[in-house]
Amino acid sequence: MKFVHIADLHLGKVLHQYSLLHIQRELLFELLDFMNQENIKFLVIAGDVYDRFIPSQEAVNLLDDFLSAALLDYHIEVLMISGNHDSSDRMHFASSILSKRGLHIETYLKEKMEYVEKNQVRFYLLPFIKPSQVKNLYQIDDIHNYQEALELYLSHQEVDKNYKNILITHQFVGHSSITSESEMPLSVGGSEIIDASLFNNFDYVALGHLHAPQKVSRDTIRYSGSLMCYSFDEVKQDKSIVVVDTDDMSVQLYHLHPSQTLKKYTGTFAQFMDPQFITYKEDYLAFELEDQKLIPHAIDQLRVLYPHLLQITYSYLFNQQSHQSLQNIQSIEKMDTQALFKQFYYDMKTIELDNQQMKIVNSLLEKAGEEHEDY
Repeated sequence: MKFVHIADLHLGKVLHQYSLLHIQRELLFELLDFMNQENIKFLVIAGDVYDRFIPSQEAVNLLDDFLSAALLDYHIEVLMISGNHDSSDRMHFASSILSKRGLHIETYLKEKMEYVEKNQVRFYLLPFIKPSQVKNLYQIDDIHNYQEALELYLSHQEVDKNYKNILITHQFVGHSSITSESEMPLSVGGSEIIDASLFNNFDYVALGHLHAPQKVSRDTIRYSGSLMCYSFDEVKQDKSIVVVDTDDMSVQLYHLHPSQTLKKYTGTFAQFMDPQFITYKEDYLAFELEDQKLIPHAIDQLRVLYPHLLQITYSYLFNQQSHQSLQNIQSIEKMDTQALFKQFYYDMKTIELDNQQMKIVNSLLEKAGEEHEDY
């Protein structure tokens, strides 16, 4: 049996005031045609279905059109969880009724994971969860991060090895995983990262959250990646959908074909003003200019040729600023505490500390140091 794994649809995504809904519609219905041609009847959607908690009506309508076609026209069974961008309450609406028609939705953390069983394969649905939810579920306060939370939760689950077990979840897995600018952070300071070893009981783990298609630790723990590029740092990512064969747990990638995508080019202003420099001009574009000075009204002039030019940057000026910032950081690192405070006071007040004020500052710093050592 084969199924398709996708995630991070972000329906309703707007980029620089441009709606991407028409491209998302193209890709979703191309996906259905592909599954129909390959006779694949199971679709896994691993969270971040919408781009925000309260989606636009247009985004809701697109999801409705897509799921209706999948279930009613193509007879595809859909297994879908909520991600950190989704509203659990909104996505859960009518889920018990829809499940009988082949649309299985899970948005809440339950004591026992829900699963859908097909042909000796069990699909476990685990939506995006936070440590606080696990604390509340088990009434345990001694949980400090996502790793501890998920480890505790999975320890209470029973996974029957007589079945092929597929986990569908939406978390940050793997310390070396590739991230993108358009992803919403789950927490501060890396506490959201989960080790892939927690999933050893599962034959395949369908992950959502990270937008770069990638495996984590092994081929069968995998991010499908986002449906399309959602920021310019994603332009080099090889976007695809994942086709999994449960007979041997083999994985194949298939590329969809959007009529427009994000592209980033490097060159001088004069090169970009040559109509032949870029052949296809309908993509959403970012230009990195190599000119060593600012070009007045550059973006307005370039948009005459490139109607979907969204941003321009200057690599030379950026490198100059970065070099200056590095020098500033290095000079700060060489300053002692008294000098740092003196500089800070001057930056805030534009006057120098006098000798009497510096004596007070030194006295306070010494006192603070003693208290820190006692602690």
